Amino acid sequence: MTRYLAFNELYKKVLELPSHIAEVGTVRGASLVFFGKLIRLFEPHSDTQAHGFDWFERMKPIGDDNDSEAGNWVGDLERLQKLVSHQQLDDCVVIHKMDVTKDLSVFLDEHRYMRFKLVFIDCGVRDVITESLKCLWPRLVKGGILLMDHYNTAVSPLESELVEEYIGDRPVQRFAFARQPTGYIVK
Repeated sequence: MTRYLAFNELYKKVLELPSHIAEVGTVRGASLVFFGKLIRLFEPHSDTQAHGFDWFERMKPIGDDNDSEAGNWVGDLERLQKLVSHQQLDDCVVIHKMDVTKDLSVFLDEHRYMRFKLVFIDCGVRDVITESLKCLWPRLVKGGILLMDHYNTAVSPLESELVEEYIGDRPVQRFAFARQPTGYIVK
């Protein structure tokens, strides 16, 4: 429950910003659907959407990633699409099946207008985190929030380093009441 309370608190901080929400590492879609419900409740007449990016295949850590999660965290795209449709969130939740390491920059080039007020990275693999930060940080609007699920944890030992490499010395904050998400940065 604390995870969703934290999501709600962060969402309220960016509510008035004119842009979308991105989640990298959608897997089963619980967070993505929750963001869609927040949009439905608090922005019923806006064009804000929650965009989920995932390849819906098993996790494949490489190099110095934490390989204890290898083969885990596979999502079911068809099930998630049905869930979104059943909850009548089709207009505010958009699922993108892609290999983020190869396709995210192409997608964003094709959607040059697209900006984000909240970017949630929940993937734990170096190449995915790197590409997500490289592509999405510049698209995060001023006052927007970068949210991380594995900052300062052994689950994704490289996430902290990569965030600091791409974001610099901006302060990382957290919620004292929630174990996850583990950190966020306001742009």
